[in-house]
Amino acid sequence: MKRLLCLFIVLSIFASCSSTKKQETVQPKEVAASPVDDEFSRSTSNVSISREEFLNDKKEILEIIAKLSEIMTDYDYESWIEFIDQDSIRYWSNSTNLKNASKRLPYKNQRLYTLNDYFRMVFVPSRKGRSVEEIRYISRDSVKAVEVREDTDIVYYNFTKENGKWMVKIPPLQG
Repeated sequence: MKRLLCLFIVLSIFASCSSTKKQETVQPKEVAASPVDDEFSRSTSNVSISREEFLNDKKEILEIIAKLSEIMTDYDYESWIEFIDQDSIRYWSNSTNLKNASKRLPYKNQRLYTLNDYFRMVFVPSRKGRSVEEIRYISRDSVKAVEVREDTDIVYYNFTKENGKWMVKIPPLQG
């Protein structure tokens, strides 16, 4: 009987010890957002675009920018004009708009007379050697191509989709 009582006490001690054992809780691992996820969020905050469409558009736009870089290196106006949307061509071919833009040139002894002048004296110098890494949707058919510096987007190109093809849109003069 004493043996049975000792066994009962020992089992009670073990049982009480095991019931006070600290339960380990498993915390879900936090998944860090990838740079592509961050860029996708920044780029599509204004419009609903699928990830696949975003990646396709970005690839196409960066390919156009690479071609434009080669064109700018050669100052090849005839090739450049093929990438410019029709509204921009009309606006920047207008002599009044070119005259007003001439007033904003950093050098006062130059004047823009033609769209070719705009290409050589404005478009090329303001974009040559720039690094565009990301795009920002304004709408499904309007995108800005930007260089990201810290928390600032520097816009070097505006694109508009015409007949399923991305074209460079040169913004009109402001005020």
